[in-house]
Amino acid sequence: MEATPQQVIATGAAGAAYGVDGTDWERGWRPAGTGGHREVPWWTNEKARIYSVAAYRSNPMARAIVDTYTAFCVGDSGVSYQATNPQVAAVVDQFWNDPRVALGGLQERMLRDHLLMGETALQMLVGRLSGVTRISPTPVSQISDVRLAGGNPLWPAELVFGGGAADGTALTVAGVNDLTGLREGQVMWWRSWMALLDDVRGDPFLSPVLDHLDSYDQVISNLIDRTALARYLVWDVTVEGDQEAVDDFVKKRGGVHTPPSGSIEVHNDKVTWKPQTAETKAEEDSIAGKNVLTLVAGGAGLAKTWLAEPDGANRATSLTMAEPVRRRVGGVQKLWLGYQTELCRYAVDQAVAARRLPQLVTARDPRTGSEFAIPAAQSVTVTGPSISASDAEFTAKILLNLSTGLEKMVKNQVLTPEAARIAARRAWEDYMGIPYTAELDSPDANPDDVAQAVDDAHPDGTTPLV
Repeated sequence: MEATPQQVIATGAAGAAYGVDGTDWERGWRPAGTGGHREVPWWTNEKARIYSVAAYRSNPMARAIVDTYTAFCVGDSGVSYQATNPQVAAVVDQFWNDPRVALGGLQERMLRDHLLMGETALQMLVGRLSGVTRISPTPVSQISDVRLAGGNPLWPAELVFGGGAADGTALTVAGVNDLTGLREGQVMWWRSWMALLDDVRGDPFLSPVLDHLDSYDQVISNLIDRTALARYLVWDVTVEGDQEAVDDFVKKRGGVHTPPSGSIEVHNDKVTWKPQTAETKAEEDSIAGKNVLTLVAGGAGLAKTWLAEPDGANRATSLTMAEPVRRRVGGVQKLWLGYQTELCRYAVDQAVAARRLPQLVTARDPRTGSEFAIPAAQSVTVTGPSISASDAEFTAKILLNLSTGLEKMVKNQVLTPEAARIAARRAWEDYMGIPYTAELDSPDANPDDVAQAVDDAHPDGTTPLV
């Protein structure tokens, strides 16, 4: 058995099979409208949100997990936008750097909130005539119902805030209008870390490890208490004779108080003093703490050496563990950058609807230099910092070996020159972390131009290859 009946009910994994109400545990009942869906019950979801916020504010390991993801996904050089059309770039810049919004500076708080809540709801404030867009965060715990278009869990149509499903305030969820091709709606709603395709609500990122975080905190607290207990000293005093001799010794001594530190206690050979200390078994607590932390780190998608005990692994082991962790963190970053891209494209579509921008704009492919017409919103993308710090020496060796290999393969007619050029471009993008532009396509390119292209791609001043 992988779970107790209480766990199955609390996670909603049984769907309608168990027929037990999670509120009062009466059998034969289930929440109306749940049907056969295995959605997490609202009380479980809300409890996980409450405990996630409490853990971040009071549990140092929970804060380390959330802050690690936040730092790698949006920290360092931060999140920035790119637009291949200057008109669109001006609109996005106005939205991104609006002093009433300051979206670029909000990235850490927004991602942290999304990790703890599992959802983000932003009311979209749009000027009717200007199309200028601003946002207003709304607590996702106020969402009382989600109305779907055609019953499709992939198409949330309205969010009901406050009250019940019938008397609450309903706001339309932002999405692309099939007729106009523009994004419209009153609230931008992001939901993440659902287990199943038909799940409607998002789950807090820390949900799987909340109990284990509490257990780790308890083990560490016990270890601290036992450490204090180890310093507690009592004296076992043996007096030869009967109880009268004992009482007489205590009376003459003036009580049973512990001798002050640094003092001298004088007695004859009929009195024996023996110190007594408690056996704390702190070593067992220490091992238990390490085991629980391993479980917490694995459930959070991080290596334990990233959270604590960095001396427990050598460099080779840490580098080996870094790749799966990098991919997990990269997956969270990709998810978040997709949300931010959609938010910027919504602002662009509002400018198109207000006639500030044409619906089709001219974009330029940075790889080939060719120009083509695309919808205005499609010319915007949002990028974030590199997940892993590049090793300059390693990158240089890889590119050198690759160039030598490609040269030999072309010479031996294994690859065509065009295929070798494609491979070289792909290697440039993979290892340098920046797009290969048409200006770099010439073998006679000025080295200063190459350096300038790298600097332009990394405005924060950091470059992957020095």
